[in-house]
Amino acid sequence: MASSIELACYNPFAVQKLSPEEDLMKLFTSVGLTAAIVAFVLIGSGQMALAQESDQDRVRAKFGNEEILQSEIEAFISQLPDQVRAAPREQIEPLVINELINTRLVARLARSAGTQDSEEYKRQVEISAARILQTVYLTAEIDERLTEDRLNKAYEAFVAANPPTEQIRASHILVEAKEDAQAIADEVRGGGDFAEVARRESTGPSASAGGDLGFFEKGQMVPTFAEAAFALEKDEVSDPVQTQFGWHVIKLTDRRQTPPPTLDEVRGELSEQLTGEIMGEVLAEAREGVTIETFDADGTLIEN
Repeated sequence: MASSIELACYNPFAVQKLSPEEDLMKLFTSVGLTAAIVAFVLIGSGQMALAQESDQDRVRAKFGNEEILQSEIEAFISQLPDQVRAAPREQIEPLVINELINTRLVARLARSAGTQDSEEYKRQVEISAARILQTVYLTAEIDERLTEDRLNKAYEAFVAANPPTEQIRASHILVEAKEDAQAIADEVRGGGDFAEVARRESTGPSASAGGDLGFFEKGQMVPTFAEAAFALEKDEVSDPVQTQFGWHVIKLTDRRQTPPPTLDEVRGELSEQLTGEIMGEVLAEAREGVTIETFDADGTLIEN
């Protein structure tokens, strides 16, 4: 973790340098923590329930007849900002445990005070319940619809839309004058070793590598150079070619077609794409046959 982290303070135009320890403490006493608690309630509690199925879910704290489990800590940490999750666990976990205990104890006070019977509590529970239902339902639908067959079809479409591209491997010798380039071309065509001549004569950065540029696609080089290089046959040496860098003598050493990535290599990307498609399908199904009207701030109907 960086030695200091920039975090906006109460003044949105002011930036304060905080050490990692100060960063953690500030976030655990700020709106950032409130957001984490809300996210934990809406999402993390479901993750905790799954984790509790493990026999290895350890008790990390006890108070009265209640316990704080490792799964609760993991679910809470997963909702924290990136800069906090990057901190050492030995710094984060004690703070998280303390906050989980505080949440339980304040909730105990709230129940004793009858807060659960208030209209505001019921309103927020209804909102939270709708969000949790949405999350659980969407997750289940994605799990059901994101099949291996659908992934394979998406992969086939990906390969069709991204055909193999041609690459060549070439070496070059760069000099300032056309006459020098022609003399070099004549020398290597007469049997001179291209790599040795490149090391001796080339002014380009690839001289130490014998002029080798590795594999490249046509669009990766300046047009004049690329046209000349891709027109060569394997082991053929070009006539002098001029670019803004000087005069080049080019030798083509290999040619290949780039293979498409495997399904496993693009599985994450395709899964993300299909997840978005499935969510769109579910939302379209939810809206089907429903008349929706929206209004601006003064109550005027917004024409869709």
